[in-house]
Amino acid sequence: MPIEIKLPQWGMNMNDGTVVKWLKTVGEKITKDEPLVEIESTKVSSAVEAMEDGILGRIDVEEGALVPVGTVLGLILLEGEKIEDFPETKIEQKVDNKSETQIETQIEKQISSKKILATPRARNLAKKLKIDINLITGTGPSGRITENDVTEFKDSKDSETSTNTTDLLDVKEKIKSTGIRQIIAKRMYESAQNPQVTLNSKACVDNLISKQKTLLSEWRQHRIRPQLNDLIVKIVSNSLEKHSIINSHYINDDLYIWENINIGIAMAVEGGLLVPVINNSQDKNELEISKEIRGFSKKIKDKQLLPHEISGSTFSITNLTSYNVENFNPIINPPEIAILGLGKIEEEVYINEGIAAVRNMIYLSLTFDHRAIDGVPAASFLETLINNIESI
Repeated sequence: MPIEIKLPQWGMNMNDGTVVKWLKTVGEKITKDEPLVEIESTKVSSAVEAMEDGILGRIDVEEGALVPVGTVLGLILLEGEKIEDFPETKIEQKVDNKSETQIETQIEKQISSKKILATPRARNLAKKLKIDINLITGTGPSGRITENDVTEFKDSKDSETSTNTTDLLDVKEKIKSTGIRQIIAKRMYESAQNPQVTLNSKACVDNLISKQKTLLSEWRQHRIRPQLNDLIVKIVSNSLEKHSIINSHYINDDLYIWENINIGIAMAVEGGLLVPVINNSQDKNELEISKEIRGFSKKIKDKQLLPHEISGSTFSITNLTSYNVENFNPIINPPEIAILGLGKIEEEVYINEGIAAVRNMIYLSLTFDHRAIDGVPAASFLETLINNIESI
């Protein structure tokens, strides 16, 4: 019997993947462990390898298609087998190839399903005028839609020109949403449906900068230049040990608190974002963490990042310190319950014993899932993190 080439699950959070490129053509000989087809998932690009020697007998999923884990992508024929002996059967595939328009439509449906506060007269008028009452912003008590709101909405629509303004624009470029960008859009939309709260604060990094300068000479023999991010990853790990509830996953209404502190490091790539994982960071020093981060950067550049290297994170860090960004709202990577955003570092004037002085401050943004924890545990973790940064 021919061997089915199935889309594997690389990590517990992988639900689907995009077929980027077939590396073999139908009828071509293949050997065991040889890459057959390039796949792009939310966090990684990798190849599905041949399970046995044989011939690529059939391709069932064309390039560009987004399909669920477990989908049969094609068939490998073993010695003596002919594809004619295995008629093609219709494979039910849940192709989740959502465009931005489809996602917007899904959002609109969700909004329309919410209870709308409106007076009976307003509802009757909207129905009579064939106006979707979900599109109207209420000005009455608690946002209630009034009859006057419906009238004003109709008048504003009547005054609009029927001309499509996009017809007056010259398109410079159209970028099609495919592959990893499309999957990220889907994942971010799913994450945003959860109640996420962001706490913003700042920490003095003068001591951190001093330690960085000290390590500069100590690490020279390893040909590694210490970065503040390397040190902060270890500080975050130490802080999570004291606040283990933050080092959790929220799955099916249950909270799983992990022994392992596996920190995901968000890294920008062309057209998307990858989050390689520092596993068991609690057992590693700053140098070991630094070497892993640089190793991930090289693998990403060479497109050699392996699936297991982007799986199993329990907490994530996203870094915008090189940009002119203070606070922002990082989006959680489910099923994790929190993510830390690092903003820019800038000088700040403060009063020290009646004398003006200058210190370097880093902006911190901690987003947490309010389904899993409340504000106090999150604030307590952030306070410990700040203390650990300032007292290093």
